[in-house]
Amino acid sequence: MSKASVRFSIALILACVFMAIETSLAAEVLPAAARLPPLIGQDPDIHNCLSTLQAVQGCVQEIIASFFSHQVQLIGPACCKAFNEVDDKCWPKVFPFNPYFPPLLKNYCTNVIAGGGASSTPPTPTLRAR
Repeated sequence: MSKASVRFSIALILACVFMAIETSLAAEVLPAAARLPPLIGQDPDIHNCLSTLQAVQGCVQEIIASFFSHQVQLIGPACCKAFNEVDDKCWPKVFPFNPYFPPLLKNYCTNVIAGGGASSTPPTPTLRAR
């Protein structure tokens, strides 16, 4: 195994461990004023926001894969339809550290829905004559 893959494996394991730590432990250690906000899975507002996406099988996974790979074309038409039904006020709660991803995905999904499906090739840029 290369050093890079070992480092990645260790980072992945540590990330999983830290995500598994219950917030109740933090609540016991930290005073009420210093408590962190609930994790994504525990915030009822985010849960309500994502309920539309959870109704489409695999949609949440498609969005996560798209987010981490920076490839919006991984989102299918059914997921795009569900994504466009989610209130715009939800996205800052779901993606608090990347405010640019939801508008990018919304633009892509609007084009997919208007075009009747996802395209395997990106649109060709057109030049306007002056």
